[in-house]
This record gives sequence, structure tokens and C-alpha cells, in this order.
Amino acid sequence: MGVVVAKHFPEHPFAKTKSIARVIDDAPLMSGELLALCHWVSHYYQSPLSEVIPLALPKKYRNGDDCVLPTGLYFRLAVAPQDALHLMTRRAPRQRALVDFIAQEPSPLSKSQLLAAGFNRGLLDALVARKVLDVQCQIEMPVLNTHLDKPLLLNAEQAFARDTIYEHLDAYRCFLLQGVTGSGKTEVYLHVIAKVLAAGRQVLVLVPEIGLTPQLLARFRARFKEPMVVIHSKLSDTERQQAWLWAKEEGVKLVIGTRGAIFTPMPGLGLIIIDEEHDTSLKQMDGVRYSARDTALMRAHLRHIPIILGSATPSLESLYNCTSNKYTLLRLNEKALDSKPLHYQVLDIRNQTLVEGLANASIAAIKGHLEQGNQVLVFINRRGFAPVLLCHQCGWMADCKACDAHLTLHRHQNRLACHHCGLLQGIPTHCQQCQSRELVPVGTGTQRVYEHLQTVFPSTTILRIDRDEIRKKNALDESLARIDSGDAQLIIGTQMLAKGHHFPRLTLVVVLDADNGFYNQDFRALERLGQLLTQVAGRAGRAEIPGEVVIQTHLPQHPLLNKLIKEGYDAFADELLLLRRQVDFPPYYYLAAIRAESKALPQTLAFLHALKAQLLTHDVTVLGPAPAPLARKAGFHRFQLLVKSSSRKKLKVALTDMREWLTINVKMKGVRWNIDVDPMDLS
Repeated sequence: MGVVVAKHFPEHPFAKTKSIARVIDDAPLMSGELLALCHWVSHYYQSPLSEVIPLALPKKYRNGDDCVLPTGLYFRLAVAPQDALHLMTRRAPRQRALVDFIAQEPSPLSKSQLLAAGFNRGLLDALVARKVLDVQCQIEMPVLNTHLDKPLLLNAEQAFARDTIYEHLDAYRCFLLQGVTGSGKTEVYLHVIAKVLAAGRQVLVLVPEIGLTPQLLARFRARFKEPMVVIHSKLSDTERQQAWLWAKEEGVKLVIGTRGAIFTPMPGLGLIIIDEEHDTSLKQMDGVRYSARDTALMRAHLRHIPIILGSATPSLESLYNCTSNKYTLLRLNEKALDSKPLHYQVLDIRNQTLVEGLANASIAAIKGHLEQGNQVLVFINRRGFAPVLLCHQCGWMADCKACDAHLTLHRHQNRLACHHCGLLQGIPTHCQQCQSRELVPVGTGTQRVYEHLQTVFPSTTILRIDRDEIRKKNALDESLARIDSGDAQLIIGTQMLAKGHHFPRLTLVVVLDADNGFYNQDFRALERLGQLLTQVAGRAGRAEIPGEVVIQTHLPQHPLLNKLIKEGYDAFADELLLLRRQVDFPPYYYLAAIRAESKALPQTLAFLHALKAQLLTHDVTVLGPAPAPLARKAGFHRFQLLVKSSSRKKLKVALTDMREWLTINVKMKGVRWNIDVDPMDLS
């Protein structure tokens, strides 16, 4: 299948052009505005247009399917409700309930609606056969909401933010809505969205992860009668195609989605909102390495509409853009609910005995909060039982054969796993070096903490949430519902729980292994650590009960950690910005990473040295080649160049010229490479 993006009549027609067998669509699937956005992504992120356009089309259209909305069965009463009772058997309470349910709705109900309401296919077939129900096939449309909540009253800060945005609904402007956790950013979103919807326009809301959508979607559905859809990677091809076409035909007014939803066609688009704008999940890490946040900024600019970036811990780039007057900063410093300030405790674990990663003081704090009937979150950003399996006799460690990484022990699954290449193998019974059977797990993961806390608190309901535990489609929603209901008192979780969730009963957060960010070689590691600690701490004390945060660390005197806790995220970010300025790194300089990998190390290095020589013909700084933080992955040797410049234009020209030169001059088989503009992760 081909996509026609322009007409071109070369002087010398190509000999190998193919004839068009069939034109699939009568009208363009993509608007000129969306095509212009794809061109921008292609140029800015140094990716072929042929790889960008598929991001904007559902798979069914990429396969050549017709652009039509799916149809479904719709049911309505064929007779008056009182007459229907005479056509049913006497002992049929479910049939009567079905008739009553349909009678309450003015328009026909779809089969999916009736099944979701608890009725089954047998009931429907029986009543159709008795001519109680009429059934017809028609285009499926999203369901309108009928039971709506009233808007909440805004405090002075929220009202100022809302009114400021109201003044710029007909032009491009970027607003950074920075609000402490629990300050009511979402309520500001809802008020502005209501204004835009009332004008008959569409709204696009992007969230970094699917896990943030259930609570957000519930609040949106409780407030707006307009139909809405959710777009994310877990949808089936049919569900995605249906949501895409509804948005294109303006059958839905509100689209909530993860990063890929930025390419959703919305002819009436009047507002874009990016929630948790700092989150690295908004950056695509393979294929076309685009940032959904920055692409959204360009889409808003092309459309001449406002965009709101929301976060309690904004990225350094966004804070810098506020000081440069590119963004308008709106602060929410006051918590919307009457909650008490958090109490931080930095727990020095040097020379302390840790049992499965937990200090005695942490166990005591957990016990105290549980005894008061509150909920506790133990946060550790490491999956599995233990990160290393070690021989106690000779020090041998179970390593991945294909990567420069240790295998992680997953005891529940009875296997060792590489979290980089996916290699799985059984747990060995003896050391591969000295044959000793004394193999011990070293380090702590979520599984190990979970098992230990089960023995310490045997009568407490404990829930574990990580990517190994949350695999099924609705598993995360079910786990979050158990936390909301209070069914689970003690939660062990990774960063899946660190942001966006509101747990009123949760009063204590214990952070294990907080030091990893201080040792990481990625220049963004400290920024991510500060954001993560602030976000996960924000899960505690969101209601009237005071919250407490315990941070276990071997570096209790670290100046940045203390600045974060004592002075807050803004002071922490200011310090990091000063450090970035001193070393000419983003946001003061523009950066790109060029990565290359092959089975042969000399080949990888020769390739990157050739690229470096070409890049140095331009006015840019080139660092490397240097090994990637994970220097060998899945059998490939991985090295990278960092290219930086104080001029975005100069960097773009250098990268574009390098790509063209590479296409013409370098024919090196076996080397895989990519360009990552504005990289979020150097691993």
C-alpha cells in the first residue's frame, strides 16, 4: 500500500515505478495540517517520512482496509412496555428487567451496552424471537454521558490560572501549570475543557502511561456529557480504528490518550493538554524517536490554539522556557484539599542491619501507620526477587550471555531473566565456576520485599504492583480499585504508582534504594530522581490525615537530596539548571545522540569515527565515540556519539547533511544505527 503525499512530475520518469492498482479512499485520510505535522516530525527527528506517516494511521488503514465506521446491533422495544409483559413467560425476571432497562432509554441501545449492563445474548435472542424487541444494524457511535457531577469551586490560585487561560483560547500560547501534588491541576483542566467544549470544539488530553487513564477518565466522564474515547497501545486494531475515525468525523469531542494519540485527526481541535509533561514515557524510545510533548507544541502552533503542560515537577526544559518567556508559568502552591504538610524523614542506613532491604525504623513506621488503619506504600523501582544471583564461595554471578548485565532472579516464576534482551533461563542448582551449591540472591526487588512483608505482617492484605504482576488487560485497573476501596492496606510498587494516582487512605511512603540516581552516569538521572521522589512522596497525605515519607539512603548528607527535601522541587531544579549551564548541556545547549551497534566491535567504532569526521565539518561539538551505558546488548556492541550545539538550526543542518552523506558514501553492512534528537535516556 502506498500513501500519496504530493504530486511530482520528474523530467526523466523512473523506470521502476509501479502502476496504481486501486485507489482505496475517495477523500484524503489525513488533513493538510496533520500531514504538515508529519513533515515537521520527519525533519526535526531525522526520520524518513515513510516511517512517520504510519504513526498517524491505524494498522487497518496501513493494511489497505476501507475507511468506514464499524456497524453493530442496536435494540429497542417493538411494543409498548406494558404490552411486552404479555409476550414474555411468567417466570422471566431477567427478561422483565431487560425490558425495563431498554424502556428507560429514549434511543436504541447497542448490543455492547446491554452486555456491559449485565444482560446476555440469550436474553436478547429470546425477546427478539418473541417480537418484544426490534433489532437493527447501524453504525456504532460512542455513548453519551447522562449522570454528571457539578464543577467544584476553585480556590483563588486555580481561578486565576483558569481565567488566564480563558483569555487566550483563540491563539497559540503554551501554559505551564505547575502545581504541588494535590493542588487541583485536574480541576483547572476540567474548567478549561468545559469552556472549549461549550464552543463546539474538540480537546486532546495526553497522559504518559495507560495506568493514569482510569481515574482521569472516570473524572472526565462524571463531568462531560460529550462523548469521549481513550487511545493507547493496548487497544485492538478494530478499537483503535474506530476511535480514530470517530475523532476524525467529530463523533467524539474529547480524546484521552498516550503519546501516539498526538497524531489523532481532530478537525475541531481547540485545546491540547499534556498531563505529567516531564515524564519520559512521552518520548518514543525506538523507531521514530519523537517527543509527544514537543510534537504537541508544534501541533498547537500550527493550529493556533493553546496548550497546557501540567506537572508538579516540570522538566528543566519547561522551567527554562518560562524564564525565557516562551511559556506562561501558572503556579498552584495551595493544596485544593485541607491536607497537612508532609513530614520527611531521611533515614541513614549506613552501618545498619537491613532485612530484605528494609531498616528496623522503616518496619516500625509501617507498623504504626497500619495499626491506625491507614495504607502504606513501599516504593522500590526494581522488579524481580533479587538483581543478582551470587556464589557465596567464589563470587561467580549469573550474567546474561548476550548483554553486559546480570540476570535478575524471579523466584515466583522460578527463572532468571535479563531485563534488557528478554533472555530467560532456569535457576542453576550449582555454581558454573566452582560447582558450589551455595548460591545466594543479592540485592532486593519487589518480589523479595513482598515476601518479607508477608511474614512481618501476616494478617495484612498486601498488594504488589509492577510490570511482572500487572500483565493482563484490566489487571492494573483492578489493583487500583482494591487500593481505592481500602481492601489492600500495604502496597509494594514501582514507578507505575509514583504519579497521578489519588489514594486518600495512604499516609506513609517508604522509599527504598533511593541512591541509584546519584550514581547513574546519565546527565538527566538527578532530575529524574528529584521528580520521582517528589511524585511518589505526593501519594501520601492527600486527605485530612498527615502524611509521612521515609527515604532510606546511604547518602543522607547529599546536598541535592537535602535541598529537595528542605527547600522543595523549585530550589532543586534551580541548582540543576546552574549545573547544566556550567557544562553546556540542555536546556542551554541542544543535543542529539547517534547510536550504532553491530556484532563486531571494530566495525561499530569505524562507522562512528567516519560519522564524527563528517560532523566535524560543521560548527558543532562531537563527544565520543564512547560505549553506551549498556555496552553489549543481545550480542551487539553498542557505542554512541553525542552531538551538541548552542544553535538548534546548526545542529539540524549538521545531522541532515550527515544523513545524506551517509546514504551516498557509506555502505557498511551489519551496523544498525539511529539518531535521537533531544534524547531523554542515554542508555
